[in-house]
Amino acid sequence: MENNINDYLTNGELFSKLSDFTRIVDPLQKRVIEYRNKEVPINNIHCFDFWGKNKVCDNCISMRAYNDNTTYVKIEYNKDKTYIVTAVPYILDNRKVVVEILKDITNSLFFESLDDKGNELTGIHALIDSMNKLAFEDQLTGLYNRRYIIEKLPVDLLNATLLSKEISIIMTDIDHFKAVNDNYGHLAGDETLKNVARTLSGCIKRGSDWVARYGGEEFLICMPGADLETAKSAAECMRKSIERSVIEYNGKQFNITASFGIHYLKSPESESIDELIKHADEKLYLAKSNGRNRVEY
Repeated sequence: MENNINDYLTNGELFSKLSDFTRIVDPLQKRVIEYRNKEVPINNIHCFDFWGKNKVCDNCISMRAYNDNTTYVKIEYNKDKTYIVTAVPYILDNRKVVVEILKDITNSLFFESLDDKGNELTGIHALIDSMNKLAFEDQLTGLYNRRYIIEKLPVDLLNATLLSKEISIIMTDIDHFKAVNDNYGHLAGDETLKNVARTLSGCIKRGSDWVARYGGEEFLICMPGADLETAKSAAECMRKSIERSVIEYNGKQFNITASFGIHYLKSPESESIDELIKHADEKLYLAKSNGRNRVEY
């Protein structure tokens, strides 16, 4: 019996039952290097083409596997089929790639999900979308979170480099935020963060731009393809809107301001992600040292 099990584990039959096909992807460029065990349409060049959504996945586990150098698993759907995807980092010809193992589990997936009243939730696609959204959502503000920055910013920077496009990064921080918590309480501080998040999002007009909570009272705005004047205009819109806003909590009203730092790159290939954020942060703290409630670039 033991020999039979060992033979089963080593002859590839088990693996063939665990996957329908595999593919090797470069998560930075979002491109498929090679497909195996499946006939794939020639237009499935980008890794997200297979899912038929015409956009980069919101929760890219291959990028996460690449960054963290560990294996991740997720459930995703393609029209009427549901797949379990395993992403494994791998060194191929001195180049780091990710091997994705995909298995159709449409007719073999069983799950039980209940709402807060004990009623069963239905709709696997809606459930998957909700889970993917939660992975990148800051629960307090509803903006993207730090994980999203780590995974999305390298892609935007690479695309800007490959397409010879500009990119602008804005870092902003609420002025004297500690005083809000001390004078009005931490719940008022939470309301302030949510108000600022709505204001920042409201000043974003281009579809390629995005806003994320970097941490604490600090936020990051990424503007792929934006020149310095466009970034300055957006930052000034944010600054003035925050200055004019009135925070209301528990019968009290108060005002806040925020400082902004912009780092603009005409040639993105010259900097790393860490340098990009570092330079934007330096401009932010220059704004603070120069009196706050201002934009430096």
